[in-house]
Amino acid sequence: MQNNFPFKPDVRIIDVLQKGRFTLSAEVIPPRNGAEQNEILNQIHSLVQAGAEFLAVTKGAGGSLRGGSLPIAQVIKEKFGVPCIAHFTCRDLLPVEIENQLMDHHYFGVRNILALRGDPPEGQPEWKPRAGGYHYAYKLIQQIKNLNLGHYLPRLHSANLPAQEPTQFCIGAAVYPDYPDLDEQIGFFKQKTDAGAEFAITDMLFDPESYSGFLERCYAQDIKIPILPGTRVLKSRNQVDKMLKKFKLRLPPSLYDALPDRDCEDSIKLGVELFLKLVEQLKAAGAPGVHLFVISDTLGAQTALKELAKNQNQCKS
Repeated sequence: MQNNFPFKPDVRIIDVLQKGRFTLSAEVIPPRNGAEQNEILNQIHSLVQAGAEFLAVTKGAGGSLRGGSLPIAQVIKEKFGVPCIAHFTCRDLLPVEIENQLMDHHYFGVRNILALRGDPPEGQPEWKPRAGGYHYAYKLIQQIKNLNLGHYLPRLHSANLPAQEPTQFCIGAAVYPDYPDLDEQIGFFKQKTDAGAEFAITDMLFDPESYSGFLERCYAQDIKIPILPGTRVLKSRNQVDKMLKKFKLRLPPSLYDALPDRDCEDSIKLGVELFLKLVEQLKAAGAPGVHLFVISDTLGAQTALKELAKNQNQCKS
């Protein structure tokens, strides 16, 4: 579909990944509604300057009061000149609403979508999608794939519609290498790739053996799309303990033991050193790049990206 709006179509992430170099990317979170907007712009600027080749913008979970994902993604590609992945969650939406919102992304030139079901609102684990909505992310992926084929939702009482041109979305999926049921872990992912996912990003991951084992299980099922490991810089055991309460993570004991009890003067330096070792292990396991979850630690992510970019430049020279 030709884009006649004054926004340039983004570079597709799969085209970046298929160049064969080890990529550096990062993920930012929109500010809470009503927060100062310059803070997120400054964060994006620092990450791009540090060496991030592309960025991702998360979508606030149901009831999180974090809007702005689409305009932030559009600003990243237009103002900062790097590709961007826009997270898109379907749990609160009906198919007609999904199609309308995807058209907003298309008109803005946003081409990279991480297709997610979305988490339930905090404190509501039994919450379910609206009647007629999607229970699983692969259904969202199917709908996006259909748009790429020019297959839109049917219009009632509308005969002789003009030809509907295909979109050009690059579809990403989330994967969970630490998910305990290995059959479901691969089965759910295969549903997503069969539906049309072209690349994947893991949830927060710190164990290179978990990642390499997941890749082996993918190859056994003939799943060969690029899978970016998502991880972050850790600074203290106190930080990790809080994360473990909130997320289901696997952390090697050796990594936990190497961290100080609490944040200190050398926390970022030590955290980045441990992070760089992890990245080397992930790279050796076959990772096509590394995707940093920034959250609130811009300085740690910025320092890590600078070191990774410097190391890559030294390898080229």
